[in-house]
Amino acid sequence: MLGYIFMVAFKAVFSLVLYVPDFYAMVQHGVTGEISGEKTISGYIEVDNGKIFYEKTGEGEAFVFIHDGIVHRETWDDQFKYFAGDYKVVRYDRRGYGRSEPPTAVFSNIEDLHQLFKQLKIPSAHLMGCSAGGRLAIDFTLAYPELVKSLILVGPAVNGYGFTEHFFTRGGRYKADYKGNTDAWIKYWTMEDPYEMAASNTAARERLRKMMENNHQNFNPDNTVFWREDFPSARGRLAEIKVPTLVVVGEYDHPDVHAHTGIISCGMTGAQRVVIRGAGHLVHMEQPDIFNRLVGQFLKNEDFIAVIKKEGACKAVALFHKIRLQKPDEIPFTETAVNNLGYEFLQCGKTDEAQLLFKLNVEAYPKSFNVYDSYGEILLTQGDTLHSVENYKKSLQLNPNNNNAVAILRELGVN
Repeated sequence: MLGYIFMVAFKAVFSLVLYVPDFYAMVQHGVTGEISGEKTISGYIEVDNGKIFYEKTGEGEAFVFIHDGIVHRETWDDQFKYFAGDYKVVRYDRRGYGRSEPPTAVFSNIEDLHQLFKQLKIPSAHLMGCSAGGRLAIDFTLAYPELVKSLILVGPAVNGYGFTEHFFTRGGRYKADYKGNTDAWIKYWTMEDPYEMAASNTAARERLRKMMENNHQNFNPDNTVFWREDFPSARGRLAEIKVPTLVVVGEYDHPDVHAHTGIISCGMTGAQRVVIRGAGHLVHMEQPDIFNRLVGQFLKNEDFIAVIKKEGACKAVALFHKIRLQKPDEIPFTETAVNNLGYEFLQCGKTDEAQLLFKLNVEAYPKSFNVYDSYGEILLTQGDTLHSVENYKKSLQLNPNNNNAVAILRELGVN
C-alpha cells in the first residue's frame, strides 16, 4: 500500500503544471455585511441533532466551499469575496467548527452537507473542498452525483487510502501531547509545521494563528469522534465521478498529500492537477491571487466547453466574440481544452466544427505555435493546401523546433 502511495507521489511531483419543506421555517437567517458590494446572508440550518452555521452571497450558479480539519469557513475569506461577483457563494462551518454547534451524537458530514443543499434550495453546485473538506467533497459527489457540477479539490485526502507514520508525526516534529495543549497546538501549526504553510508566507501564517486563537472549539476531539463512517470507501470508485475536476496542491505540502492528489488524477478521467509554487497545504490562503485566477479560469473553461458540447462550435464562437466585446482581454477557455475538443470532433467526422474550434484557438492564442499547427492540419485535411502551408509556416516561425511542421512542409515540397 505504502509503495503504491509513494509511486503515485513520485508521479505527482514529476507531472507538475507549474426543496426545503415548509416545516424548516426554523432556519435562521440574517444579513451580516457586504462582500464586494453583495449582501451576505448568514444563518443556521437544522441538521440531525444539531445546527450548522452558513453564509452566502452573490448571484448566479451556486459555488459551495468546504473547509479543512483545523480551521473553519473563514479560511475561504479571499475566495468568498472574489467569486461573489459571478456566483452564489456559500460557505459553512462543519459541525464543531466556527459558529456551528459541537456534535453530541454520531452524525454524517455527507448528510449535513446534503441538508445545506436542500434547505438553501441549491439544485446543483460547483463544490470546492480543502484537505478533509476535499475528502468530503469526493464522498458527497459519489453519494449525490446529480448535485455536483464540478469539483475543485485543494490538498485533498481520499477516503479509503491511508497515510504514512511520517504524515501523522510530521517527520517526528509533532508531539502527541500538543493536542491537549492549545497554545502548543497553535504554535506548532502556525510556526513550526513545514507542510501546512510555506515558511516564507508569514502574513498567511499570522492570519492562521489569529483564526486558531479565536476558535479553540475547532480543536475539540469530539468533532471527529462522532463522525459516522458507514458510507462506502472512495477507494476503487473514483472513476464513477464524471464531473470536471481540478486538483490543486501546494509545492511544500506533505508527500502523502501529493500521493493522494496523484491517486485522484489517475482515478478520475480528465482530472486536472496543478501544483502551486511557494505554498504548502493551505494554498488558497497562501497564494490567493494565483489560486483565484486558476479556479476562475477552470470554471469559465468548463462553462465554455459545455456550450461547445451542448450547442455546437458556431454558438461557442459567437459567445467568445460577445465576451470579447465586453472584456477585450478575456479568454474563457484554455488552449488545450479547445484543441483536444477539436480533435474529438475531427475523429467523429465533424470536420467543419473542428475547423471552427481550431480557428478559434488561433484567434484566442495567436502566440502559440501549436494552434497554428492544429489549424494547418485541419485545413490540409479539407484540401486547402495554400492556407495550410501558411499556418504551418507561422507555427514554425513561433517554434523553429516544431518537427511536425518541418515534416509536413517537406512532404508538401515547401522549403
